[in-house]
Amino acid sequence: MSHLEQAGLSDIYPRTDDDSKADLIGRIRSARERIDMFGLTRNFYGSDEMLPLFVSASQRAPVRIYIMDPYCDSRRDRYRLEPAEAAMEDPGRYEREVLRPLADAVASAGTDLRIYLYDFPCSFAMERIDDSVRVMLYGHGRRGTDGPILTFDRGAEGQTTPYWDYFVGQLDWVQRLGDAEATPEPWRSKGVSVRRYG
Repeated sequence: MSHLEQAGLSDIYPRTDDDSKADLIGRIRSARERIDMFGLTRNFYGSDEMLPLFVSASQRAPVRIYIMDPYCDSRRDRYRLEPAEAAMEDPGRYEREVLRPLADAVASAGTDLRIYLYDFPCSFAMERIDDSVRVMLYGHGRRGTDGPILTFDRGAEGQTTPYWDYFVGQLDWVQRLGDAEATPEPWRSKGVSVRRYG
């Protein structure tokens, strides 16, 4: 077994492209246990192609989408590092065109689909679908969709690797903050929050 197989690395894409999208769509369609999505704006999730997939999947498994608050300081800092064509210049428009349709779909679906906003910096996006975690790296001076995508799988019989544990631990931390009635310390004193949207 190679060191990449031992790490649980099952796939890699150079950037977001048709192949990586097809991989994501296939994973969502076959999801049975859970779907956790974490990233910057996640515009793609609110598209006519993806939104029905999330609603359908949320009839079989809980779906959690964590999106950076479009009004937070971290969003402004992140988009200072992206090319002009990638910058989210109008948070109000983003809320109107992406967040609100997502929230409306949640309300009308009546399924286990939840949207959360967070307000802290991030260096990568994560998509956990059942026994796989896709990680997209955010670079500097490049669009978020230009970063490589690595897929880590949990091993047979529930075995994990340090990579799996790290990324799942990151998602679990975000979920704990989002599910808490009040942000626990030390995060509250640092102004970190994850809150339900809609």
